[in-house]
Amino acid sequence: MFSFNMEFVSGFWFLVVGVVTLPLYFAWLVSKVLSQPPGPPNWPIVGSLFYLSDPIHCSLEKLAKKYGPIMCLRLGYLNQIVISNAEMAMEVLKIHDVDFASRPFLVGAKHASFDWNDIILAPYGDIWHLLRKIWATKLFTKTRLNHFELGRQEEVAYMVENITTHFQEGKLVAMKPIFLQLITNNICRMLFGKRREQFDGFLRKNIVDFFNSISKIGMLVAKPNISDLIPILKQFDLQGLERQLKLIRNEIESCLSNIFMEYRKENKIVDDFTMTNFVEILLNLDEKLEDQAIMGIIGDLTGAGVETTASTLEWALLELIHQPDIMRKAQEEIDKVVGRNRPMLESDLPNLPYLQAIIKENFRLHPAAPTAVPHLNNKNVIISNYNIPANSIVIVNLWAIGRDPKVWNKPLEFDPCRFVDSDINVRGRHYGLLPFGSGRRQCPGFDVAQLMVQYGLAVLLHAFEWSPQPGVKPKDMNVMEGINGFISTPVEPLLAVAKPCLPTQVYKGFI
Repeated sequence: MFSFNMEFVSGFWFLVVGVVTLPLYFAWLVSKVLSQPPGPPNWPIVGSLFYLSDPIHCSLEKLAKKYGPIMCLRLGYLNQIVISNAEMAMEVLKIHDVDFASRPFLVGAKHASFDWNDIILAPYGDIWHLLRKIWATKLFTKTRLNHFELGRQEEVAYMVENITTHFQEGKLVAMKPIFLQLITNNICRMLFGKRREQFDGFLRKNIVDFFNSISKIGMLVAKPNISDLIPILKQFDLQGLERQLKLIRNEIESCLSNIFMEYRKENKIVDDFTMTNFVEILLNLDEKLEDQAIMGIIGDLTGAGVETTASTLEWALLELIHQPDIMRKAQEEIDKVVGRNRPMLESDLPNLPYLQAIIKENFRLHPAAPTAVPHLNNKNVIISNYNIPANSIVIVNLWAIGRDPKVWNKPLEFDPCRFVDSDINVRGRHYGLLPFGSGRRQCPGFDVAQLMVQYGLAVLLHAFEWSPQPGVKPKDMNVMEGINGFISTPVEPLLAVAKPCLPTQVYKGFI
């Protein structure tokens, strides 16, 4: 017989209460721990779309001030997580790097990557690993970059000649076209062996058409697509974006196929020492890539390299004309190292620490791709006690991170001195400064992009005195943010007066 004394009854009730309440408590605790990050209200179908506006990086930064550095937005059926500070960026790009190493399966990305046959947009997997290895070991080696140095010297000399002609004719210089020509011809030399103007006939037409089409497809990919937000509508292509994407993709594939055919016609025996451009290298790999994968690599270098680098140079020169004291200090440094009787060389760049600080500050304040390329997680991940559901699109707002007052003193001021005698670099190890991203999906071409920005800006400051267009004082120049597709641009294109300050023969010797 059981003895139902008070001690037993009391213990029994404690057990009952524990059995009932502990699971409820743990369920509550788990729901708290595994809840999604906060964010603006979701409306039926459109989600948080009404809370966004252009420039999108500025809009996201304002929302983050209200909802926090890790924020959830629902856009149609897409779950988007926005990261807006260095601590959260390190969680995503370092601690959980492999978990967020994939890319979203968006309609525009599919066509821009030639069905996921590239490095920037392809999902994390075997194809990406192979192409990334080829990129690092066959294309962007130190030997290859050195091989193209003479080409870069010629291109800056052409730039100096072009700007000097504007001065002699009494014209303002619209800087963006100058920079686009500089970067396009540098990339053309790497890809095809010569600048565009040096090709003839059939090959020249296809190369020119290729660069034009790459620019068009980049703008289309940047447009919001209803088919991505509401997949059930994909079959209808309501905006006609996929039709346009397919058309331009076909143009690109046709141009590159014609270019490959011309290079294959030569049928020459080549090796690592005689190949002079990336097309030759890629067509003669031991791995025998499919043409679409070669197109993907070429598309990455062009689509991600031209507009971003040109915009970075435009921002840097705009900020220096806006603050002539900083420009003057940089020019004094260049005069001490280089002088005025010889051209700037790439070997001079490591001896220009103040110029390097200017470029880092420009990357901080004006990252070319302010929201970077989005990431995707293939499984649930816990970040800062929040659950990030599988297949969420994760956006790292580099623009907001570079302006975080918790990391940067007076973050809205352009002040290169913050980087003088600093070990901070742009290689993805300092999570407050990530112009090229970080981790596995870091921009694979950051070495050549950084080199072209450094060298281009150094030559501009060496060869010319710069001032705003007549009637505008430096302090009154507009340095507000605009957006061109995914790329941050000045809201007003830079027009400037350039006065040559070197003997005319200094850079002509490069041509």
